Amino acid sequence: MGKNHLIETGNRLELQKIRRIGASEEAVYVSRFLYQQSEDEAIIEMPVKEGRLVVMEPGEAFQVCFYTNKGLYRCQVQVVSRHYEDKLPMVVIKFQSEFERLQRRQHYRMECLLDMEFYVPEKAALEQLLREKNHVQEPPAQTEEEEEGESAPIQFFAGVTLDLSGGGVRFNSEHRTEEGSTIVMKIAFPAPSAPQVQFLFAKVLTVLPVPNHTGVYEHRVQFVSITNAERESIIRYIFLEERKRRQRLAEEKGE
Repeated sequence: MGKNHLIETGNRLELQKIRRIGASEEAVYVSRFLYQQSEDEAIIEMPVKEGRLVVMEPGEAFQVCFYTNKGLYRCQVQVVSRHYEDKLPMVVIKFQSEFERLQRRQHYRMECLLDMEFYVPEKAALEQLLREKNHVQEPPAQTEEEEEGESAPIQFFAGVTLDLSGGGVRFNSEHRTEEGSTIVMKIAFPAPSAPQVQFLFAKVLTVLPVPNHTGVYEHRVQFVSITNAERESIIRYIFLEERKRRQRLAEEKGE
């Protein structure tokens, strides 16, 4: 069926069990595509629902939505078998229909708490940064005039991420930013050797006060002028972090 050109390792997928022809149950299970082992069979991670592994039985049929870099695709699959690889539960699925492209496209969001900083550049500085695509570097050094107080110095504000995707971030901060403004975010992504620091542009979509937390505001932002390498780095971090969580969950279950 030629799925190799559509799905890539790490792509998110959602499954709904098919109870009878043309009908599927409402429960949605989240999993990840790992690799394709033949023309019509692939390996996925055992799905999770509300933090618990969902055991898929051979012979069961599911409707699957694949979130890929080329868009959102849907097809039907059947469970062939299940096994473990590196102590992680895997499922072998067999494609039962051709892929149908859906119009909706989105990035998978992972809940995560990461310390971050951000600042709101002046319009002229923002335009220059966007032209030069200089957002992966440290903010430009201040001029002598700025140091002498003729221009306000760059001021970073602290924040904590709530969730993260290849398309944007949701975070809390005590500093309220105007909706529609563009900010420069500094996020240190945990890594085995040393944190990987990235400076990213983002447009502020919504800002809402956090209930029961006076003076704290929830920001939802969308990345802008982001390179493919930067986005892939974020998606890779999400994939590896989700894999670690699944492994810890499997170890806690004693499997």
